[in-house]
Amino acid sequence: MTDLARRTLTALIYGAAVLVAVAAPPVVFWILLVIAAILGLMELLRLRTGRSSIALGAMFFLGLAALGALRSFGANGARQGTSEWIPVWLLLVLLPTWSADVVAYLIGSAVGRRRLAPRISPGKTWEGTIAGFVACIMVAVAVGTAFGLSRSPTTIVAIGLGPAGLAGDLFESYVKRRAGVKDSGTILPGHGGILDRLDSLTAAALFALVVEGVYGLSQLGSEGGLYERF
Repeated sequence: MTDLARRTLTALIYGAAVLVAVAAPPVVFWILLVIAAILGLMELLRLRTGRSSIALGAMFFLGLAALGALRSFGANGARQGTSEWIPVWLLLVLLPTWSADVVAYLIGSAVGRRRLAPRISPGKTWEGTIAGFVACIMVAVAVGTAFGLSRSPTTIVAIGLGPAGLAGDLFESYVKRRAGVKDSGTILPGHGGILDRLDSLTAAALFALVVEGVYGLSQLGSEGGLYERF
């Protein structure tokens, strides 16, 4: 099996498992997060790069908690009539971040020439990164429009998710380089370990949680809200 086929199959299984957990009762999603936390901790113990691995662990575990928090918000902020069980803000993180990863990989592999950070992550290119950012913005705007989320916070999330996810990805790559390993683990064929798969997602979730929190606070005592909706 080629590397692309292996990566694709793993991504499909992983994505399907996450979406099933998202649609299931909240406890199922939290169980998935706990499993990810245990596996991630095992990988962190293998890296052992001092303060950098501790910082990575803090980002990872806080990011998992942020994903759980976004799941608990349900349809908060969506247009009236949206089913309360739909975790709109979680989807606003998952779908754009996944889209950015896929597009960045495909474009970078096909036409990428200029290396983004060769000493940290040799496979990343400017072409793939920019294409991933564009895909992230488009999908985030589409999710916000579909659920009627307020325009300002959705726009901020759409623009910031890509850079936030990239920062998380590059930081994890930096820690791995310091540890002298290519992947944090081998549990996900074609992708590496749990940290490799969730580095950008956990960073993006933290960013989105901050935006949602600031937006939520701004709505307190504001009749009708401060933001226009899509």
